Amino acid sequence: MQNLKLSLISAAICAMASTTAWSTPLREGAEVTKRVQAENLRMQSVRATYPAMFARAYQQYPEIPAGVLEAIAYSKTRWNPVLPDLETLAHSGHMAKAFGVMALFDGAPGFQNQIADAAKLLGVSEQQVKCDTETNIYAQAALLARDMRGAGLKKATTPEQLSQLLAQSLGLEASLQKSNVHRFAEESFAFGVLSALNQGADDHGVRLNARPIAFEKAFSTSALVRQRAPFVRLDVTKDRIETNDYALDARSETLHQKGVSDQAKSLDYGPALFQQSPNERARTGNPTHVVIHQMEGFYAGSIATFLVVGGTSAHYLIRDSDGQVTQMVRESRAGSHIALNNNYTIGIEQEGFRGQSNWYSDATYREVIAITKNICARWTISCASAYRGTATDSENIQATTMRIKGHQHYPDQAGQRTDPGRFFNWTRFANGIAASSAFTGVLDDFEAGEGRFNSEPAVSGSTVGIATTSTAERNSTRVKNGAWSEQIALRDNTATSANWKVRFLSGGGDPAQNRALQKGGGRLGFWAYTAAPGVSVQMGVDDSDGTEISTPKTLPTNAWTYFEWKLDDQTQWDAWVNGNGTITSNSVTLDAIWFNRAQNANDVFIYLDDVRFDIQ
Repeated sequence: MQNLKLSLISAAICAMASTTAWSTPLREGAEVTKRVQAENLRMQSVRATYPAMFARAYQQYPEIPAGVLEAIAYSKTRWNPVLPDLETLAHSGHMAKAFGVMALFDGAPGFQNQIADAAKLLGVSEQQVKCDTETNIYAQAALLARDMRGAGLKKATTPEQLSQLLAQSLGLEASLQKSNVHRFAEESFAFGVLSALNQGADDHGVRLNARPIAFEKAFSTSALVRQRAPFVRLDVTKDRIETNDYALDARSETLHQKGVSDQAKSLDYGPALFQQSPNERARTGNPTHVVIHQMEGFYAGSIATFLVVGGTSAHYLIRDSDGQVTQMVRESRAGSHIALNNNYTIGIEQEGFRGQSNWYSDATYREVIAITKNICARWTISCASAYRGTATDSENIQATTMRIKGHQHYPDQAGQRTDPGRFFNWTRFANGIAASSAFTGVLDDFEAGEGRFNSEPAVSGSTVGIATTSTAERNSTRVKNGAWSEQIALRDNTATSANWKVRFLSGGGDPAQNRALQKGGGRLGFWAYTAAPGVSVQMGVDDSDGTEISTPKTLPTNAWTYFEWKLDDQTQWDAWVNGNGTITSNSVTLDAIWFNRAQNANDVFIYLDDVRFDIQ
């Protein structure tokens, strides 16, 4: 390692990133989508070089379980090399600076100097750790291997064994690690890394092989409750999801303690967790404006940054992978996120970096829209006063009469606040909060990614009969429409003779992560294909009083078949969790697609395409 060479590819990336100009303004809607697609395509070829780098790091540090380094990089940067001097102009002095595809910190207030520590371990310069992608990957591996040795762990056979070390690898100063609220940030980071490994990824050149994680072995039950963790079995030997003290809520797929209220729950916005930032103060009036930010960082790191006394803060932070929200300042109080405009604004921080196109996920759009609509309803802010103009990477001051806009649209920012940037689709956001027309069309087509169906088929606590080695991946060899479908590979759980009932979740089964669909005249359906006999399919939806499940339909073999159920026909729906067999509210959200089959020793492959909603 003393003579680790500078990767020519990584050096080219650094040079390219430092000289690329994005001065051409984007028109709304479709033009933003085109820019995102073009950038994703450009970065796909760059990321194609990373798997070999990760493989060489594992050769050098074989004590680290396969997949862990890729999952850390995915959680922090989505496999994008971060150059803070360029990418954090929008939040200069706002967030802790991190470098490289592994987003290692350089000793900002509240954080360790991971760059300097790793440079010493590798015998290279700090600049090389910052700018060279392969060295940056080696740096993260060296730090983790050092911590493993310090913990007496010579080799980890499973990622779960590293949960505590992953938490510490967030990089908080030792003095902060004793704080309960900072431990929440560390815990959130470790949970995010293992969740990424559990779900896997195969989009835009990112390739992370899914590996089932036993979360109940990685975290205490109380930690799983704090994180509202799905994917758990409290008693693996008996395949149970409930004990005398804890249970898994089948509707939300989250763990809770019986008889104990959620102390971390937001009092302003119900779906959010709550961690109090010290960087807040009283207002001299009610909030009148909403500010959309890009973190210029990752979720857990931003939570930790907002907990540093004397630093910055915003009201809400959104995790890009699943839309989880943490509130850190009460709405009735002023945060510290937009200089002289703090007194009258509510700040929402979206995870990710302004100059990176593979953030801005469907989950983030759904949640930023939901939070904004909720805020506007409670503080009487007009949703029609949202910015709908051009997405740019420059300051673009807008009138005070525009009440919902980006950081870059406010004055008194010294010309250096440019988020949420050129990849944020203002048309999609403004239409979402206005909700001017009922949605119809494709919910998920799997062309650009897995969309809301980004969980493995065995993830749900309600699924029975199949093994955790069952997978769901995008597939290009058997499709109905477009170039991609979703292949669900179901494998038998040999420890049980139970028939297969597979709840393939949409948006994690969380109503907040799924689109509202009109009941009146609404028809919900999808295309499916299998060569295996005996498969039936259903759909689950959440309405106001629980979850309803559709009547089952048989999936024919060797033919693409479209299945559809009418939301306003009660004969097509049965009760499931807390449901009554009738859709009683005016709208629903899709909970899951169900696959059923008699217990079977053979693998079964089912293909899913174009999940859609129409109004008759």
